[in-house]
Amino acid sequence: MHNNRSFVRAFAITLTLLICKWLPAADDFTHWQRLPLNWKPVAASPEATTLHHSTWAYLIAPDASSHVDISATVTIDSEATEFGFFGSSWSAWPDPTFGDRGFEAGLLLRSNEDGSHGYRVQISHKYQQVALVRFPDGGYLRSVPCDVGIHKPIKLRAKIAGGILRVSIDDKEIIHYVDRLEPTISSGRMGLGVSSGAKVTFTDTKIVSIPEELIPPPNPHKIQLSARPWLGGRTWVFDGDEPILELHSLDDPSCFAKLKPGYKPQLTFDSHWGLENQGAFPEAASRWTAPVVTGGGDSLQVNWSARNVKDRFTTNSMMTIGFDPQRGTYIYGIESELEVLPGEPFHFRYGFDFEHHTPLDPFNWQYLIARKRGGELYHRPVTPTDPGPQYDLEMYFGQRVWYGRHNGDFQVAPAVEYEVDPTWNQVTLDDGTSISRQCNTAVCAAFYDTGVAFATETAKPGTKVRVKYRYTGYPANEAESLFQLSKTYASATLDPKHHYIFADQWPRLTFDQFVPLSQTWQYGRSPFMTGHNQRPTYELEKNCGVGSGYAMKLGPASFGKATLSKAGTLASGRYVVSAWVKSINTFGPGGRIELEATQATTNKVVATAKHFVGNGSFEWQKQGFVFELPENAEALSIAFGNSGTGEMLITDVEFRLLGADEASPPGIAAKPHDSAPILSDSPAGAIADFRMLEGRGHHVLNHAGGEHLNLANLDWVVDEGHTALRFADNQSGRADYHPSSYVGMHIFGHAQDFNYLNSYRAYEGRQSVPFAMAGGGNIILGCERYYLHGAYYRGLIGRTLIFQRTLSAEEIALLARDQPLPAINLSADPKGMSFAVWIKPSVAFGSNNMHPGGGDIIGYGNRRYILKLLGTGQRGENAPYRLAARLNVNDELATEPIVQADQWHHVVLTTSPEDNQRRMRLFINGQQVAEDITRKWSE
Repeated sequence: MHNNRSFVRAFAITLTLLICKWLPAADDFTHWQRLPLNWKPVAASPEATTLHHSTWAYLIAPDASSHVDISATVTIDSEATEFGFFGSSWSAWPDPTFGDRGFEAGLLLRSNEDGSHGYRVQISHKYQQVALVRFPDGGYLRSVPCDVGIHKPIKLRAKIAGGILRVSIDDKEIIHYVDRLEPTISSGRMGLGVSSGAKVTFTDTKIVSIPEELIPPPNPHKIQLSARPWLGGRTWVFDGDEPILELHSLDDPSCFAKLKPGYKPQLTFDSHWGLENQGAFPEAASRWTAPVVTGGGDSLQVNWSARNVKDRFTTNSMMTIGFDPQRGTYIYGIESELEVLPGEPFHFRYGFDFEHHTPLDPFNWQYLIARKRGGELYHRPVTPTDPGPQYDLEMYFGQRVWYGRHNGDFQVAPAVEYEVDPTWNQVTLDDGTSISRQCNTAVCAAFYDTGVAFATETAKPGTKVRVKYRYTGYPANEAESLFQLSKTYASATLDPKHHYIFADQWPRLTFDQFVPLSQTWQYGRSPFMTGHNQRPTYELEKNCGVGSGYAMKLGPASFGKATLSKAGTLASGRYVVSAWVKSINTFGPGGRIELEATQATTNKVVATAKHFVGNGSFEWQKQGFVFELPENAEALSIAFGNSGTGEMLITDVEFRLLGADEASPPGIAAKPHDSAPILSDSPAGAIADFRMLEGRGHHVLNHAGGEHLNLANLDWVVDEGHTALRFADNQSGRADYHPSSYVGMHIFGHAQDFNYLNSYRAYEGRQSVPFAMAGGGNIILGCERYYLHGAYYRGLIGRTLIFQRTLSAEEIALLARDQPLPAINLSADPKGMSFAVWIKPSVAFGSNNMHPGGGDIIGYGNRRYILKLLGTGQRGENAPYRLAARLNVNDELATEPIVQADQWHHVVLTTSPEDNQRRMRLFINGQQVAEDITRKWSE
């Protein structure tokens, strides 16, 4: 019997040796590698190693392994001195290694070579905890109480076999975790770690290979909720021993949440109503209470309240935390109510911003899906530009869901579901009727930071605003289904036919890197921008016929600028800058290339260049110039622009550093052409000078330097030496205007701005009206400004001038003879106005004229000044015509019917201040024909 026992014992020892292979001698630290490489241990000997560092630093074993038992005796020689952690204040960028301070020592498991992913078992004296972390995609998997002392050795041991992890302290198992998260971390380097400014000594380190264990079949997840202080002393909600939610504190309203067991935190949300609009409206700021937690097990409640700093309103909130077994995700349901307190009505300047959240690691999300009122789903891309607010959100069973990742697949999509009953938020209007408050979503401060709010309101005492919503996670396949059902949100800033072009190339820009405005692109790229959060005014030209086949097209008043981030470290010296350019009917300065060199740290400009390519029309040609880059230049940006009319196309922009004594190549200018083509000056005091020279297109250059004239349904003509625009009845019903012009965007609604929907509707059916507009709608030719529904002028309009001064009779006579005006002192008449126009009226004015009796030649200042013709005949629309002026609508001056049809006339209206009124004078062909003073003028 004794011999049999000996045999069994011997067999067991042999089997153990076969299965449990000893890895390289763990106490031979001379072969272990440092991570980071520029860090050194405090001391190392055959028996021990002492480590010290502020962030996690490791000694890692030389070979990768899979299933191991790693242990070490750990002595904290000096405790942690750094205790910062993600979640201590608002942030959307967690440390992907979850390297929160306050943990002195740890064991590294299955790490990759640079320590960017793996597992870590870590201990903390401050928190008296041992935690299991998977990074970057798991976060804190477990954190359990543990007696951790200073100068008190403890045996820290971790076994990892397959996806099963066990952690022991002094041979007592305190963590047993089954990791089912995909993709698995199946092998990697093992090591010892130190953090938080602590000094730690490791002895008796052993690493032994063990058999793989199979992951058992999963059981339905049963939550066990509780709350306790944890990192930073903040209150945290745990599911068992897994921290899943950090609650707000008295100093910080931010909450940070996991959405799925065993998966990293994905969401931060505010516990308070953001009525102060991030500090822009301090009168609406509030002070909130600490969270009060009740319940536990399968449901847990958190209550808190807030009171306005001016004692004008209060909010009361309750969050119920639970679990959705169908989705396998947590639920954070919030019910909250705001009440206006007795006293004066309170004006909520920015509305009721009741829900505000940000997905963590936001730059990698691709789209935000939302449900509009009526049930339709839409999406917008997540890009480093703000596409503007989205309106008309569904609040009763509505939702918003983040979808898609740039850096790989996602498992759970952060989502908000709204259940705001419309009967809760009725507003009584002055006429006694009631409407329901409507919600919109705005991107606040950045493209990823988003909230929803009811509109601006002055709320009476006793007013209550009640909301209900919940944060949760959608499995990837559910989010995918919603995305496929959604459409791009209708907005000019998300136009799928318009593009961002990127400057992510060096030393040659080919313009073949582009993305439609409706699609996502990742932070870090360098798009050509017209301005901050502005829709690009340039266009992408495909099949341009030269170079890469792609070009940037710069139409009237367009611009794009980008930093050449791919240039890297720039060598100083002389550079040849060359490009293929083409000009199509450009008037004004023509196209240009701009360079700007700066210091990266200070952004101080150290060198600039501006090169005009020429105006007019010419086919593709290669142009270039030499640019001197100084030694202190660290960054370089390039811009292309066309401040005039017509179009410039550009492609294949290339930079080449010249040798020290190398001459400029043939055809390359020794310096940029920094002077624009010479244009004839506008008369002194002119604020608009439209010469109608282009002969085609939808814009007329303003030679006085202001906004160009936008055209709709007009024809170009040359008649008796006059270049002009024809205003004629639109028999074909054409809608001929540029959709990106002011007329297209802001009159006919291509901007699709929800704030102006009623304004757009006022112009519905007017897309075929012939007219011209400039100055942000301040100048209009050919019809009445409001709604374009009357006073239709018919005939030709030639050169048109607007002066911010009163022209003299001598000057008017010169203009009638097309003679230049002499220089004058502009300060002599600061409040006068003059309007001078060449016209050739038709025999009758426009059909379908809702305001018969004449036609407006020009209107300025939203009907403040109108120069028009009044007709004769039964409807007052026939020649001969009376030249007339109207000021502020109420005062009118008119001639006899002396303006004949089918003849060119130079007509002028001048006004000058007199006794708080305005003296009006009318001129035809250089001669004064009428004069009077207003009686109802008001500023």
